[in-house]
Amino acid sequence: MAIRVYPYLSPRVIEVLAPLTEISIQTLTNEIKDWEDEPSSLTYPILVKTFGKQVLGGGIFVGITAELQNAKVSFQARSAPDEILCTISGGNLVAVDSTGLPMNPIFPTAYTQVIIAQSSSATIATPPSDDHLIYLINSLRGKQRQVGSFWYWNPNPGSGNDANDGTTPGKAVATFAQAHTLASAGTGDTIFCLASNTSGTTTVTETLNITKANLKVMGPGQAFRLIPTATTAPTVTVAAAGVEVSGLYIGTATTGSQDAISVAANNAFIQDCWIANIRGDGISVITSSRTQIQSCVIEHCGGSGAGDGIKLGDTTTEAFVSRCIIFDNKNGVSLAGTGLADNILENNLIYQHTGYGITIGAGPLRTHVRSGHTFNKNTLGNTTYPAGYDTYVETQAGGLNATEVANAVWDEVISGHITAGTTGKTLKDAKTKATLASLK
Repeated sequence: MAIRVYPYLSPRVIEVLAPLTEISIQTLTNEIKDWEDEPSSLTYPILVKTFGKQVLGGGIFVGITAELQNAKVSFQARSAPDEILCTISGGNLVAVDSTGLPMNPIFPTAYTQVIIAQSSSATIATPPSDDHLIYLINSLRGKQRQVGSFWYWNPNPGSGNDANDGTTPGKAVATFAQAHTLASAGTGDTIFCLASNTSGTTTVTETLNITKANLKVMGPGQAFRLIPTATTAPTVTVAAAGVEVSGLYIGTATTGSQDAISVAANNAFIQDCWIANIRGDGISVITSSRTQIQSCVIEHCGGSGAGDGIKLGDTTTEAFVSRCIIFDNKNGVSLAGTGLADNILENNLIYQHTGYGITIGAGPLRTHVRSGHTFNKNTLGNTTYPAGYDTYVETQAGGLNATEVANAVWDEVISGHITAGTTGKTLKDAKTKATLASLK
């Protein structure tokens, strides 16, 4: 114990043992109650009465007051020559004598000076969560750094409840619709998706319709899965500017032709999502400028017979697709429609599609496919695009490889020299003979 009690004195003395130099009123009360519960202490009158700590709501409690009953508090005496400053804090400490009259609650001891930091208010306010730490973490993010209020969504049975206020994990709501209702538009609020199912995977059949600007929906990764049963809407619809969706596994119903994520607003940010087993497109973007899609896995889209990994459609401008793994869809990325311009793809792994790795239709202006793409086993080809629209494709980003370039040069050299006896004809005949010889 941190205290020693002298119950035979009057007034009685409750001594805080060295080397402690400070103690809270709550801790002091707990220590006294522990002493009173000892069998040897049951013959003595109670030492302390406490009041307060009633819940007022919103994280506000009535402050604690400890009233010593014919008792005083001391700190164990110290040695000369230095006087030790000791503190009692965290509420109000008072004392009454054996007749019930107020008295000084401190008993003096050698070389100690005691200060009581009495509460100046009748209430103690405690924050519902460590907002300062959350703000600090969010301020270090490279994208979408604005922060507002934080809301918690826990769809696991017995965990979330839509009657809760959603302000802490322990008071999480049960549905995204309710969390979305609590959030404010334009303030940079965040909805945290909690995965607390004991199986390790939380699966949600709800679809998400995000209509509040600058809202962030952040999940813990594959442990939180959106797989709706309804076939009437995309799994996630982004219909407001500045929305972020990150850290989620996203699928669709096993029937129908819905997309996983549908974006129809500016400045959307899709990051760290695993998108798989989709009936329609993995991510569909229309009427949007400056959408960013980064560090996502997008696979097995098009179960309805038509579906690309990423589809950039009408009036999509300045989209940026980077560091994604795009695998086993109809096309990896397709750009087609009217009003598309200045879209950029870089550093993606795009492979094993039944169509093209990247297909660009007639109309999109100034599409840039650059910087370290890897293509493999795309049935119809790595890239296809028409001339005349300022499309730029780096060689290492899916243009002709060395063999294709050599063959093209060879064919160009001999195509205009087919007359017998010319150098071109001789080279062509030599190539034909070499080819036949290699087949024997």
